[in-house]
Amino acid sequence: MWRDGYRVLGAEWLRLRRSRATIVGLIAYVIVLGIIHLGYVISTEQSLIGIESGFFISGAVLSGAVTPLAFMAVLFISFAMAREFSHGTIVLAWTRPLSRSGWLSGKLLTGFIVTSILYALTLIIVIAAAGFQFGFQQLAEKSYVIHTEPQLWWHLVLTAALTLLGLWAVISVAAIPSLLINSPGGALATILVLGFVMEIGTGWSFLQPLLPVSYVSQPFDQFVAMAKGISLPYAWSSLVQTCVIGSFAWSIIGFAGSRWIARRKEILG
Repeated sequence: MWRDGYRVLGAEWLRLRRSRATIVGLIAYVIVLGIIHLGYVISTEQSLIGIESGFFISGAVLSGAVTPLAFMAVLFISFAMAREFSHGTIVLAWTRPLSRSGWLSGKLLTGFIVTSILYALTLIIVIAAAGFQFGFQQLAEKSYVIHTEPQLWWHLVLTAALTLLGLWAVISVAAIPSLLINSPGGALATILVLGFVMEIGTGWSFLQPLLPVSYVSQPFDQFVAMAKGISLPYAWSSLVQTCVIGSFAWSIIGFAGSRWIARRKEILG
């Protein structure tokens, strides 16, 4: 299975390098990221929100960036899978000596890698820009230290790792409608509607820990509160436990569900 997955990964990587849509998508994402960063910087400098701190700006911008990043991730996975059925190329992929599980693994692995690379670049750009403008220092009120600089760095790294796990979970779950619906646009629309419904569901405290979108949004919201020195929405131990267990659980559910669908799906259905 994994050998077939690596073959699919190589083919997808080659297609991405040659596609103009990749360049256009990256440019659009960088523009959105720049707008988010500029908005927070201006608001902070005018004392509208937050504080002039590299930690706060980093957390706030990254909190705003994870939504378009998650959109790009599901956009990729929906088109990478559903387009094979709409164009009929799935017939060549599944009738050759290529296992369906290997094909699915390759698509998901490509989605994980592409999203992780884009996420890592986002972290580097945002943190570097925030540090250049405001620097990184401990959070203190007069002589009272609220959070030391090492504490803030550690929780920023922790938050970034938890968010990445959440993005992987979203990709895995998005594979299910991408296989069920033989249209990239239909699959993407379904994923976005489900995401919107889940966002509404996070308004209920008993549902919040069960929804995959929570694992993408909660970590940086928690760090922003920490960087501002206000009370935290969650205990860190509880947040880490929820995000780790929930992300892995939804990733397994997404892979198992999509694998079950792929093994039983009719090629010409």
